[in-house]
Amino acid sequence: MKFDELLFSHLGEMGKYQKIQFVLVCLPCIFCAMHSLSWTFTAVGVTHRCAVENETKYSPYWAEAASEHINITSSCVDDKWNPVDPSDPSARCLYESCTYSNNQSCSSYVFDNSHVRQSAMGRWDIVCDRAWIKAFIQSAYYFGQMAGSMTFGILGDRIGRKKCFFVAIALQILCGFVQSVAPTWWLYALVRAGTGFSHPGASVISVVIGTELMGPKYRKLASICTALCMALGQCILGTVAMFLTDYQWLHVALTAPSLLFISYWWLIHESTRWLVSIRRFDKADHILQKAAKTNGVTLPDQWWNLLDGEEKTEKKERKEEKSPANNASCFDLLRTPVLRRRSLVVFYLWPVVSMVYYGLSMKSDILGGDLYVNFIIGGLIEMPALLLVYLLLDRVGRRPIIVGGYMLTGVCLLSNLLISKTAPRYIAILQLLASRGAISATYTGIYAFTPELFPTTVRNTGMGLCSTIARVGAISASYICFWIADRYGKAWMIIPFGGMSILAAVLILIFLPETMGKPLPSTIEEIEGSTSDKRESELDSLTETPSPEFD
Repeated sequence: MKFDELLFSHLGEMGKYQKIQFVLVCLPCIFCAMHSLSWTFTAVGVTHRCAVENETKYSPYWAEAASEHINITSSCVDDKWNPVDPSDPSARCLYESCTYSNNQSCSSYVFDNSHVRQSAMGRWDIVCDRAWIKAFIQSAYYFGQMAGSMTFGILGDRIGRKKCFFVAIALQILCGFVQSVAPTWWLYALVRAGTGFSHPGASVISVVIGTELMGPKYRKLASICTALCMALGQCILGTVAMFLTDYQWLHVALTAPSLLFISYWWLIHESTRWLVSIRRFDKADHILQKAAKTNGVTLPDQWWNLLDGEEKTEKKERKEEKSPANNASCFDLLRTPVLRRRSLVVFYLWPVVSMVYYGLSMKSDILGGDLYVNFIIGGLIEMPALLLVYLLLDRVGRRPIIVGGYMLTGVCLLSNLLISKTAPRYIAILQLLASRGAISATYTGIYAFTPELFPTTVRNTGMGLCSTIARVGAISASYICFWIADRYGKAWMIIPFGGMSILAAVLILIFLPETMGKPLPSTIEEIEGSTSDKRESELDSLTETPSPEFD
């Protein structure tokens, strides 16, 4: 008897025990989302100008002496920071940010802290020719996350899910508190990379613990619930940051609640599936007996004896998988024409969806409106978008959802360039909401679509490469949002994001098949030989080229 069959026939696919465990392990995802995007508010843009003689960065921004040495721009605001007519004598006009009136660059600055008590941007002068530091620090998080994905993926199978989770939580708490007191920007970047490193261990590993006790029909719902927790984390982050404008205290507020997860050592249990795989039946039985008691059911005595046949089969399968004939590599993804075409397309889709998703999250005011309000509403709009994907994914298919998501995102972004500056602000907000909801739906859909495009022999390899390449998109978004767009204008973000999204939709329509309701391919030969779609067969004859030799 297989472990799944024994487990769900006696314990149930979603009993009280599974529900409690899953809710508990989903909570860390909320804080992972907050840490991931906290730099948006800890380094929030603060109006600044060059410092004149005897001034410090904490001197009054609106100083009469400053107007003698620094040019005043045509952007004028009232006491509530609303644009007003420059001819109004009560208007306060912004100073030139980086140069004196003689066009010489400055090395010290004065910041207007009337709206933000303290920003990392102001503390370390991350402005003007040092603006690249802002992008570098955020990209450090994603570099750490990339390394963490590979590390915790291996450790989770070697030392167990629960231990990995606690290592990640401890690292996240330590780095979170150090970020609040880091004296230099480079030390801050280092511990931020450590926070990113902990992300996969704190979120992915914890969800694995919960989902490995769920029945197959609930696992898709589990992935949606995880994404909903991430969206909820964004909403909480935006709300807290709106009222807590000192970046050091903001880090403390985001990190301190994670201390409660220490109690998880007694509240959550190790994955019984992992314990069975290493033949620790005594510990697995102890956990499953608790689960059975909570669910009001009973398990057979010495149930592990029923798995002996399966264990032998699994050992045999693992032995066969290690044989040279079954050792697939990443190069196999590019050997044959159909699989090569699919691989190249999805290797483009993943960094694009990651870049646009994180870009719109980090720069939620790029289309107009208030940064904090847009950020919160953007997180809220993700929730119905995710539920819509859950309801439609197995009804209308993968391709319509993903193509529609990419296309809607691209159209909304590019159309924003055509809107006049005097247009009502709600138009830009609606465009942002449509873009955020569409790209969130796309991100969720692509997780279901991509594994169905690869054969079993290279599916894990393909998904691993997609996940790694997606980090490249997030890193690129950091530089585009926090450096290029700030320096050259929003068009430098909107045009590449919108154009690449539309191109992604076109590539899917031309090169990728619908996979809903079709059996998962097992081998590369099955993909190459079983393509019955006439259009795909014609494309094969047009695009087929000699396979590269890697032997």
